[in-house]
Amino acid sequence: MNRLLSTLLLFLVAACLSGQTVIDLKRGGGVRAKTVDDYRRDDSDLNRRVREDSIAYNDCLTRAFNALYRDSLDQAEDLLARALTLRPAAPSNYIVRHYLARIHMARGQYAEAVKGLTTLLRERPEDREVRGERASCYIESGNAQAALEDCNALLASPPSEADHVHALFLRTAAYHALHETDKALADTRAVLQIDPANKSATLLEATLLAEMGQTAEAMNRYNLYVTAHREDADGYAARAELEVRQEMWQAARADYDEALRIRPADPTLLLARATVLERLGLNALAKRDREAAKRE
Repeated sequence: MNRLLSTLLLFLVAACLSGQTVIDLKRGGGVRAKTVDDYRRDDSDLNRRVREDSIAYNDCLTRAFNALYRDSLDQAEDLLARALTLRPAAPSNYIVRHYLARIHMARGQYAEAVKGLTTLLRERPEDREVRGERASCYIESGNAQAALEDCNALLASPPSEADHVHALFLRTAAYHALHETDKALADTRAVLQIDPANKSATLLEATLLAEMGQTAEAMNRYNLYVTAHREDADGYAARAELEVRQEMWQAARADYDEALRIRPADPTLLLARATVLERLGLNALAKRDREAAKRE
C-alpha cells in the first residue's frame, strides 16, 4: 500500500506542475476556483464564504493525504469526496477525482475505478497516465479487449521510450488474457529491442515460450537468466514453475530453496515449495511451510 500512496503523492506534484495549478495545503491557502454564480448570497457574505470554503477544502486535502500515509483509505475517500462538495468547480478537482479512482484501484474495485477514470478521460483524453491505469483496470476485471484499445491508443504516439515500454507491457498482458500468446511474445520482444537488459521482459519471454510449448528454449532462457542474476528470487521461482510442470521435483525444490533464501518470508514461494515437498513425500516440511505462509 505504501508504494501506492507514494505514487498518489507524486502524481499530485506532477499534476500541479503540468497544469500550473497550485494547491497550498496550509491553512488559509487557496485554490482559486469558485465564482459568484456558485453562491446565492449578498456580496458581503460572499467573501466570507469563499474564505471559509477555501480553508475547509484545503483542510480536507491535508487530512486526506495524512490518512493515505496511515493507509486509511476509507477516511481518505470521505475527505476527498467532501472536498469536491465544498468546491465543485476547483481546477484541482481533476487531481482529487484521480485520487479517488486510484483508491478504488487499491481496493480492487475495478468497475468503480474504470467509471472514474473514464470520466477523467472525457475531460482530458490526452492523459496517458489515466489511460494506462484504465487499461490496467480493464485487464484486472477481465475486459482485455477494452484494455487492448487503450493500449493501442497509448502506442499510437508514445512521447518517450519509457512510455513506449510501459504501453508494450500493458498490451502484452492484454494479449495474454486474450490467449493471443504469439502477439504477447512479439510485444515482449519489442521491449527487449528497446531495452535488452530489461529483466521483466527477459523472464516474460521465457515464460511465454514455455506456454507455447517451446520448453527446451524456455529452460535455456531461464538458465541464462539465473546465471546472470544469482540474487534475483524471481528467476529461481520462474524456473521452478517450469520444472514443476516437467515433474522435476528435486530441481524445483532446489530453486524454491534459493528463492526463499532471498525472500524467506514470501508466502507465495512458501506455498509453492510446500506443494513440491508434498510431491517428494516430505509432508512435515511441507506443513511447516504452509504454517509459515499463514503467518505472513
